[in-house]
Amino acid sequence: MKILILSSYTTRQKHQPANLLQREDCNSDERLQWRLKELSGYNTEGWYHEDRDYSAPAGEMFTGPLHTQLREGLKQIREHDQYGETVLNLYFPWHAYRVDREKSPVSENDIIVPFDIEPPGDVEGKSSIPEGIVALIESYNLVFLILRPDDIRLLQRVFEVERAVPLIFLIARTNARCVPDDVPNVHAVYTADLVEQIDGVSNYNHQGAVFRKLCETAWREGFHVFEQIKQDPQRLLEIVQS
Repeated sequence: MKILILSSYTTRQKHQPANLLQREDCNSDERLQWRLKELSGYNTEGWYHEDRDYSAPAGEMFTGPLHTQLREGLKQIREHDQYGETVLNLYFPWHAYRVDREKSPVSENDIIVPFDIEPPGDVEGKSSIPEGIVALIESYNLVFLILRPDDIRLLQRVFEVERAVPLIFLIARTNARCVPDDVPNVHAVYTADLVEQIDGVSNYNHQGAVFRKLCETAWREGFHVFEQIKQDPQRLLEIVQS
């Protein structure tokens, strides 16, 4: 089984230089290209300085509490001897910060630079992003979405069409209005309901913490738990609490 985790960026990042990428840097293709090189350690003459290189794989760049929990879960499950037939891949939707300038969803291994752009979005033009997300999710058997409400709204038309792969939103009940409730194979699982029931779960990391607990359960009981969730997404909370 191929499992996709589509997550939002976090404002807490591995590198916090004074010259973070800003929205105005994205107004000009030439300026954006230069700023990406600058934040990757290159000066105006093209010389590389390691101590000025603030780039990093996307999976390592984000250090917020949600993403930290998410990474812990992925690390554990990838060390299991059954890992391989079932794989879990982490992606992020927005590509403006990619060093390679590819206009496609960002995998955890793609190199990006630190930025200070809110709200998140594809500042180079939103038209290509939903199509890239559609192509990505349709190549998987199961998709977990750990997205902020702003990201869900920007990608709304992706989720308003029925797809063969189950889309499972890990979300707070207060944000349920962001998730379509009349589209088959789109499911909202209210992870914030477990804040007081599971150690390590808080209002700030409930999505990542619940996913970490799911990975712990799969590591302990077997990867068949993902197939159970695919058949009945609401069983996720029951499985995590076990």
